[in-house]
Amino acid sequence: MRTGDEMLAFGEAAMQRARSDAAEVIVSEETSELTRFAANRIHQSVAERALRVRARVIGDSRVGVAELRGEGEDAAGRVMRSAEQARALSQPSAVSPLPAPDGGADEPVAFSEHTATATPEQRADMVAAVTAAAAAAGLNAYGSLSTTTSSTAIVNSNGIRRQATSTQSSMVVVVRGDDGAGYAASHSASLGGIDGAAVAAEVIETCERNQHATAVEPGDYEVVLSPYAVTDLLEHLSWVGFSALAKQEQRSFMRLGERLMSDTVSVLDDCKDPALFPFPFDAEGVSTKVVTMIDRGTCAAFVYDTPTAASDGVTSTGHGLPQPNTWGPYARHLVMRPGGVAHAELIAGVRRGIYVTRLWYVRDVHPLRTIITGMTREGTLLIEDGVLTRPVRDLRFTQSVVEALDSVLQMSSDRRLELGEDGTAVLTPWLHLARFSFTS
Repeated sequence: MRTGDEMLAFGEAAMQRARSDAAEVIVSEETSELTRFAANRIHQSVAERALRVRARVIGDSRVGVAELRGEGEDAAGRVMRSAEQARALSQPSAVSPLPAPDGGADEPVAFSEHTATATPEQRADMVAAVTAAAAAAGLNAYGSLSTTTSSTAIVNSNGIRRQATSTQSSMVVVVRGDDGAGYAASHSASLGGIDGAAVAAEVIETCERNQHATAVEPGDYEVVLSPYAVTDLLEHLSWVGFSALAKQEQRSFMRLGERLMSDTVSVLDDCKDPALFPFPFDAEGVSTKVVTMIDRGTCAAFVYDTPTAASDGVTSTGHGLPQPNTWGPYARHLVMRPGGVAHAELIAGVRRGIYVTRLWYVRDVHPLRTIITGMTREGTLLIEDGVLTRPVRDLRFTQSVVEALDSVLQMSSDRRLELGEDGTAVLTPWLHLARFSFTS
């Protein structure tokens, strides 16, 4: 891969071809390697390197955007010429200005040399810890182990020059038995931060508990949600409500200063937390700030990019996606503050309820009311008198996230890092909720 200086030089070479008053270039290069396994055997080991160059030019109240994937001859010149052609053909409109340098440092960054130099043999050895344990238990393991190194450089005509390189390792495993399955995952900036044996022990225990499930009647139950499930709740809150654009378009559930959730719930975006995948700037090159969106149950703040900040007369919090876009700013490092008890104690506090390992195929029903629907999957267990007693067939739920988080009875002191559906890093505890609505 290119060095940081080479990435910046590539962006500057493209900038020199711009003819418009203002221009921006984003250069991203990614090396991704994946070892996939099924029925306790590795069946695929692949690697790819991808280069993307995105140019945005602004002039005469017109914006042009072009993106090039791959290298080829004169890639920098081609992408800028295409952006200029797009600008010439676009209609005049309100244009958000390019940001200026804010003096932020290009750190902290989640980077591990262990991940960047990982070999197929190292990944195979870690996979073997899972598949061997599953085979010994008479079960079949399916999943993948990936390592990714990503380098991003952003250059604009206002003087922004930023570059950072990050790494990510992810192991995702499903283990199946005769009539039921279990799920477990682990993510870290460093491949050494993933304990294959611990993942194997967790997923096998869940799978063995989850054999020959029987039905329970739908209805409102006390639940204990694992971090895999809590991740979906937080990610949907972020999608529908934490963005300043959602507020400006009057489609956010957030009402600043109003308590909507239990006072035990605090949710923030923390790009500096070393337990997540810290990254110092957004897709506009603006330094990302720590923002507390929910403070002890009360709606406290939104995340901003340059266009929404200009509209509200405030400063961007550095949560921009590539501009222009219709999505608005986005919180990419979600954290829920922990509680004070071990997660096993949450189960002990339930007389009769359901333990949910993970949620699946979660979709919005009513974004303004934060109502979502989906299914439980790969580890739905009945809790009776503080003990996990038997597996139950997966249930469909239809539930307001805000109402669920207003019914928090306890949360664990221990937390897990999980990835959302779009790759968002989410650090959450286990939650004990008084009510969760299962509809079928």
